Amino acid sequence: MQKPASNPIFSVLRRGLRLLAWPLLALISAACTSTERHPISAPMQVTLRFTYDDGKPMRHDDYLANARQQTYIKRCSKIGSTSVCDIGSDVLFMGGDAPLDANGEVRVTLHSTGPIGSNPTSHCIKGKGYVFDSGDWKRGPFSPGQVIEIRYRISEVDMACPWSSGTPPWWDKS
Repeated sequence: MQKPASNPIFSVLRRGLRLLAWPLLALISAACTSTERHPISAPMQVTLRFTYDDGKPMRHDDYLANARQQTYIKRCSKIGSTSVCDIGSDVLFMGGDAPLDANGEVRVTLHSTGPIGSNPTSHCIKGKGYVFDSGDWKRGPFSPGQVIEIRYRISEVDMACPWSSGTPPWWDKS
């Protein structure tokens, strides 16, 4: 009896699978054309300042303020056009990690040179729906001790709010 590795049927089958795999691998590698990684930096302490509307501080917030730092962008191509397929980010500050001071500030340590910001989020406050959008992310280079402002634009939206989160102490919307 022949061993499976020396059986001619298995050799043909293996060779056929390899021939089928190469075009599939070529398609996958062509789909993602490049990945841009933001360089790692030496640990650097900066201050994040969370504000809303016209610069009012989000004081003592424990759940609404969030900040991320972009780590990479993977650009993928389609036939005839290019699009962004994936964006990686690390959490710098998540509401509740530490209290904000009276100016809406908290110190964090950066380990990358990527842009800093927050993704739009929706919240129910006093039974109404709101979207918190920080707009464009702040691009570096950053320097030690720098204050980076994340200014939220808060918009009321038509959203079912059968529940309501706690109302932050700085909330002054009717």
